[in-house]
Amino acid sequence: MYQANFGTNNPPQVQFNNENEYYQALGYLAKSDGSTSLHWENNENQGGWGSEGRIHFFVNSSVIPGYFKQTSGTGNIISRTNCNEFVENIVMNHNFIMGANQNFSNILTTIPSQYLNDFNYGLAL
Repeated sequence: MYQANFGTNNPPQVQFNNENEYYQALGYLAKSDGSTSLHWENNENQGGWGSEGRIHFFVNSSVIPGYFKQTSGTGNIISRTNCNEFVENIVMNHNFIMGANQNFSNILTTIPSQYLNDFNYGLAL
């Protein structure tokens, strides 16, 4: 479900100016074209303080929408956004799954009709 800010940092890790941007972001993440991947990392099993919901980006940061606060990636991950709250939200409310390939049809069923153009805009980014 829409909210303007996700995450506890200031500024938040994921931040939207309005609902239109939120649904654009969902379209961007739903396109399954190899530019993004969702992950839930159980860092507590590797000595970290806790689990982390992450969006991995495999494209140059200049083409990633500005509502995602990015940190450096490793290996073939160019950058990433760490935000448990946002990853949980899109999995629980919009049928996203972990990994790079999303079920577009399942996600589309969660998009209100008044935001379909925004969702489609995100798909085209």
